[in-house]
Amino acid sequence: MRPSGALVATMRLPLYAVIGFLWASCSSMTHSHASSNLDTLAARLASSPVAEMATGLGDDPHVSELWKEFPDPDLYASLVADGHRARPVRFGAAVVLFANRRERLSRIEPRAVADVFARALQDNLAGYAYPWGRLWASPEPVGYLGQVLVRIGRPALPALEALLDDATPRDTYLGSEEATEMAQRRYRVKDFAAVYIARILKLELPWEPELARRDAAIAKLRQAIPRPGR
Repeated sequence: MRPSGALVATMRLPLYAVIGFLWASCSSMTHSHASSNLDTLAARLASSPVAEMATGLGDDPHVSELWKEFPDPDLYASLVADGHRARPVRFGAAVVLFANRRERLSRIEPRAVADVFARALQDNLAGYAYPWGRLWASPEPVGYLGQVLVRIGRPALPALEALLDDATPRDTYLGSEEATEMAQRRYRVKDFAAVYIARILKLELPWEPELARRDAAIAKLRQAIPRPGR
């Protein structure tokens, strides 16, 4: 049996060239495998109930199953950072990381993470408002999802400021008594963003039951947001 042309050509190359050839081949195969896993994970996240995942975190079976099947935190981090991926996919990846490898989430480019969570708030991807906090109705106002944005700090300000004009209601809470009380407060997307901004900048944002007065306070807060060169 005669060796193939490619093998004969390789046999004639210097040793360092052969090693380079083999390394490049292995590297290409590894990259292809990682890319395949990334797309498979993205497809799984796209068909997963992201709202249930965001409210259940580690106790949610979908989060547990995904992490068992794809235990590489870098796969999720890549999806979170990829602005071309669908919003639910990026948020779902962030939720799985938040539940299992929170420190890895904190190492992703802060503005990318802020964008994912701000858009998740805007799109109501969590399904309920309580993971984002109870705002003025609680001594712990920001919730575990809102806390992600607050901890990012100033890099999150552009994504949050973009929500200050969004008056979409965001007032769905669990429990009949709490749900009734929170509905009366008429929380909106802009209210959550404003509270987070105030916490980041360490500014007071008093509770205003009347929406017009609340909007005036938000407008004043907006003027306090630092600008480049200021």
